[in-house]
Amino acid sequence: MFTENKHLGLLFGISILLPLIFTHIAVSLVSIVLTLFLVWKEKKSGLLLLFVYFPIRPFLIEINNGFKLLGDVVIVFLFVLTIIEYIKHKKTFTGLTKYLVTSGIILFCLTGTIAAFTTGVELKAIVFQNRAFLITFLLVFVLGELTFTRKDIKRFVGITVIMGTILSIHGLIEFISSRTLFVPVAWENWNLSSVNEMRVYGLTANPNVLGTYLSICLFATLYAYQTYHKYKWPLISAAILMLGVLCLTYSRGSILAFGIAFILYILLRKDWKMLKSFVVIVVIGLCVIYYPANAAKTYVAQESPDRTNPSSQVDEHDIEDEKDHNDTKQSPSSTFSNRFKEIFSDDIIQKSTEWGRLYVVFKGIDIYMEHPVIGTGFGTFGDSATLSYGSPISDQYGLPDRMYSDNQYIQFLVQTGTIGTLFVLFFIVGIMIQLWKRRSETITPVLFSLTIAALLMALFYNVLEEKILTLYFYTLLGYFLYKERDLLEDESSR
Repeated sequence: MFTENKHLGLLFGISILLPLIFTHIAVSLVSIVLTLFLVWKEKKSGLLLLFVYFPIRPFLIEINNGFKLLGDVVIVFLFVLTIIEYIKHKKTFTGLTKYLVTSGIILFCLTGTIAAFTTGVELKAIVFQNRAFLITFLLVFVLGELTFTRKDIKRFVGITVIMGTILSIHGLIEFISSRTLFVPVAWENWNLSSVNEMRVYGLTANPNVLGTYLSICLFATLYAYQTYHKYKWPLISAAILMLGVLCLTYSRGSILAFGIAFILYILLRKDWKMLKSFVVIVVIGLCVIYYPANAAKTYVAQESPDRTNPSSQVDEHDIEDEKDHNDTKQSPSSTFSNRFKEIFSDDIIQKSTEWGRLYVVFKGIDIYMEHPVIGTGFGTFGDSATLSYGSPISDQYGLPDRMYSDNQYIQFLVQTGTIGTLFVLFFIVGIMIQLWKRRSETITPVLFSLTIAALLMALFYNVLEEKILTLYFYTLLGYFLYKERDLLEDESSR
């Protein structure tokens, strides 16, 4: 009989290490079958696997395309197991009333699907987009039916801290080496704009996604630092590392959203000790990680100019950030502060209005005014399906080819109209009401703060399609909805 840690190690070895070493598609399929068997034996280990898989999914897929299936298959398998066990234990349908709030997301997807069919979107694009919205959403029901021990919580936090540390170390190496060490060859050959070349992309292959993930990991590390005193120094070191690399992502949306959410959490919990720890971590992280990393990057670039990457391909989602003075040398502090000052600069606002995020918003409002009830449907305006399959309304409204909205709210309005947007509002308000009713519980400030962070990030990103953020959000929501959650079992009662 395997212990939990041995079972988890075996699961990680078979599901991730094996297909990384042997990249044949047959090995990937065998790996998935064996993974499902191990998940069937221990569902919680399957959940932990998702927290390892999704943060490095782009890297895994770059090495072996067979990894594309892993996350989806594990989540669907866990969901099916949950349904089977629910029926097996003859639980009543009244027990499902706790999930009433989630009907908002389901009805939102139904609205977008119906509208897409009326607009003429291809079936495969509709399925693709529903998968993007719903795959991690299924975890609400999985978590809502699981009983957790304190040891389980410790393992989930531990995986988050460890993965955050690994991605931070890798991101630091990537930054200093100008993306020439420990990255796939295809990533070395990325030609980025000068704005994006200075940012850490990491194993997530996206600086904004990495910024979101490290923000979550930093909070988890601070929580662990306050809770598990045995690992005090490793945890504070990990937090300092994460803070420094988070700043190197220059992810304005993530830093602003989670910064505000963190302040709200501190105020709700009145946890001034955590605030003090965070201030110390910020100061040390900037002094020990951020500034030295910039100096090291400059030194390496001067010593080995042939190893630095060219910068000719402009990332269209950040085109409004491209400025003439970017070619001039700037200090790390001015680079960081300018990233935030540029949000309100006249030049950036003008470019954004002409062909950036504001252009997308204004164009979206025009389309919404013509389709105010249920919108134009999924796969028509700036979602993942649009990127992959194009939009049937692009010619009619003069939209850029395969445009991505980078604003969740305008996407709601355009693709699902007033009705779909109201369903999402029902979901959000429902969560807030539940949080207020159970405001005395320990988990409430955490879920509330993460919800606020997601709502703020929705101004800059399509958050419902972001797998890492939704992985943590829906997991926390499902854990919150589990009615017996406060009765955390001791290990002896399992």
